[in-house]
Amino acid sequence: MGGDIFSSGAFDDPKHKVEGPGLTRTMHSAATGAFVGTFYGTCVAAWYPDPIESGGKFGGTSGRTDFRAVGRTIMRPAMWFALTAGTFTAVECAMEAARNETKDPWNSLVAGMAGGAVIGLTNGRPQVVAATAMGMGLFMACMDLSGPKTVADEKELQYKTLGVLPKKHVESEALMALKDTFPKFKDL
Repeated sequence: MGGDIFSSGAFDDPKHKVEGPGLTRTMHSAATGAFVGTFYGTCVAAWYPDPIESGGKFGGTSGRTDFRAVGRTIMRPAMWFALTAGTFTAVECAMEAARNETKDPWNSLVAGMAGGAVIGLTNGRPQVVAATAMGMGLFMACMDLSGPKTVADEKELQYKTLGVLPKKHVESEALMALKDTFPKFKDL
């Protein structure tokens, strides 16, 4: 499915590529963003030992964890992550449809700027929105230009990771001397 023996073609496979209509890709990205955001929010909620409280109507707190406050702590990042991922994918699909170019860094640049603007909206200041939009757009364009491979010599990396080992391990002189001294551990 994925093209080689290490790729299963499943959704959790790093080599899996979601293809199809823009709505399918956008929904897949938004769902993935929501899952990652929920995980992040859960980690944030569990990180601090203090109770998570929301300000009551009368300003009093009981010192106990409030269920609604925990829900907000977890769901706020989930919403922002899903919105960012969905915005990026929707804009990239719109750019692909408008320009009729699927593998183009300009699509990633504009989509990255839209996603970066959503990230900047968490702060609310226009300068931050503009800076994150430009930064994320440039970052995504560079990622698209460099491609998925990050090494210069693919064959050397493949040999390092999947190289052929000798049939029998050759032991050093010191290890053989130790095994002679302690025969009980000879078969280790």
